[in-house]
Amino acid sequence: MRLFLAIFLLFPAGTILAQDAAERVIAQEVLTRLQPLSFAKGREYCGYIGYWADGTLGATPPMAGDQASCSAIFPRDMAVISSYHTHGDFDAQYFNELPSVTDVESDAKFYMNGYIATPGGRMWYIDSRSKITTQICGLGCLPQSAKFQKGKDGQVAVSYTFDELRIKLSD
Repeated sequence: MRLFLAIFLLFPAGTILAQDAAERVIAQEVLTRLQPLSFAKGREYCGYIGYWADGTLGATPPMAGDQASCSAIFPRDMAVISSYHTHGDFDAQYFNELPSVTDVESDAKFYMNGYIATPGGRMWYIDSRSKITTQICGLGCLPQSAKFQKGKDGQVAVSYTFDELRIKLSD
């Protein structure tokens, strides 16, 4: 916590907001690299994005999860600002193309935003303050699973409030 406060106080608010674009670039690079591994292993991979002790923005190495969840070890040497994770390979038993309610709740609980890659190659952003999920890019912008079935999850909106997501996932 002290590291986060120190970094937060070193950078004016405008500078931190200017890092949003760099944060998204890092998330997209990491998720692009992880998608093929996630499909091949049929599991989620996850980690964190934040500021290292030297002030540089970066990502932690990914941790392997299981088919439907992932828990990364929280880094002590990073001021974490967001999480990232893949959704593994396509599975007809799951809503593959949307963040889960648990994804949103987990990020909100720890006051961090989140990035999610889906088997269809979508990249989602979770704003933990508003609990709104938004597609940064749609189908195929990240590597796509060979097993992916377009339309299986029905119409997928560009963004969802927390309540809209909960309703969509309960259908």
